[in-house]
Amino acid sequence: MNNRHAFKLLSKTTLIYLVFTFFAFSASAVLLMRNTDRFIDKEIEGYFRYYEHRVQKLLRMDRQLQDIERHAFVVSIEATEPAEFVPVYRDTLILNAETEARQPYRIKTLVIREEDQAYLVSLRRNSEDFEKLKEMIFGALIQVFIGLALVIVLFNTLLSGHFFQPFNRILQQMKSYKVGTAASPQPVRTNTVEFIRMQQLFTRMVERIEGDYRNLKEYTEHMAHELQTPLTVMRSKMESLIADTQVMRRHHSAVKILSDEITHLSKLGTTLNLLTKIENQEFNRSERIVTQPVIERHVEAIHELVALKSLTIEADLDKDHTLVIDPFLLDIVLKNLLRNAISYGTPNGPIRIVTFADTLEVSNYGAPLSFPAEKLFERFSHHNGLRASLGLGLSLVKKVCEVSGIEIGYVYRDGQHVFSLSSV
Repeated sequence: MNNRHAFKLLSKTTLIYLVFTFFAFSASAVLLMRNTDRFIDKEIEGYFRYYEHRVQKLLRMDRQLQDIERHAFVVSIEATEPAEFVPVYRDTLILNAETEARQPYRIKTLVIREEDQAYLVSLRRNSEDFEKLKEMIFGALIQVFIGLALVIVLFNTLLSGHFFQPFNRILQQMKSYKVGTAASPQPVRTNTVEFIRMQQLFTRMVERIEGDYRNLKEYTEHMAHELQTPLTVMRSKMESLIADTQVMRRHHSAVKILSDEITHLSKLGTTLNLLTKIENQEFNRSERIVTQPVIERHVEAIHELVALKSLTIEADLDKDHTLVIDPFLLDIVLKNLLRNAISYGTPNGPIRIVTFADTLEVSNYGAPLSFPAEKLFERFSHHNGLRASLGLGLSLVKKVCEVSGIEIGYVYRDGQHVFSLSSV
């Protein structure tokens, strides 16, 4: 499963809270700004109505308009039909003579009729204070949103270290759990219902796994033990047949097939039992091992077998090369890789064992694979009528590498099958 885009639960909820808060504040800001605009329009319109009525009163009294000339500009115009006189509003900037700064104003232009005379009246109102009020409200909203977002993030961060501590401890128990420990998980103190249920389910799951493991282990051990007796009898009888020259002369082929099958069955039981123990992580004595003396010991052990098959073996070993692995498992890996190289190698070139940096390579000459390379490590794979030494032995190597944190690779180059082991 791809985890590149995975997030913690608390991070997701925090992000959802922040997104919800952002939209809530945005909607609130829009609503508040609209209400503010309506309030400003209402205040300015009230101001215009006041001076409009005042201008009408002064015109009706035929008095001078000097006392309101700062707020209104009145000119006499030719009277027309009242339906044509629609008030006009506009926002503009007017230079303040005292401060020499342009200030925002709203201007209302309308026509007032008094008897047979019409007057064009232009009312204006300084709106700078209202604009500052809008900016102040908008700035306050942004500050409140940023402050609230920081509080949410800080609060959730503090919660993750306190409320989620039992959850993290349960996850750690799951991560460190190994089959065959036979010990129930240590209880984690918590009063959160979901965590209590999670812990109970984990405990029951461990109990079921341990029970199934014990039954399977007992069955496997008993089966392996019971098989040894008939195999021993069969092997003894087979040796008697091989010692009988008359039988061998008449049934040499059949006796050899039976002998090979008995040997194969014995190795199969041993290997499957070993695979089960490896998968259950019963080999956990990992240590950093200098590989040169170990490899040289294995090469010396197979020297006669290599010569018997008319093959040669070359080793180019770095004395500083190491692998972190259980010593017993390292022996298994080397034995199976060398056995595979001997079984399928050809005299076209030597079997090579090379170590350098953090890599170990075992290669042998041979024809290209007639099947996909990824099937090399499949258990019990059969190709071209060959027996399972290919699939089971390399499957065992693959499993050892997985539990030991070693990366195993295969490539066919320059007529050679190359297996590589690299420290992760």
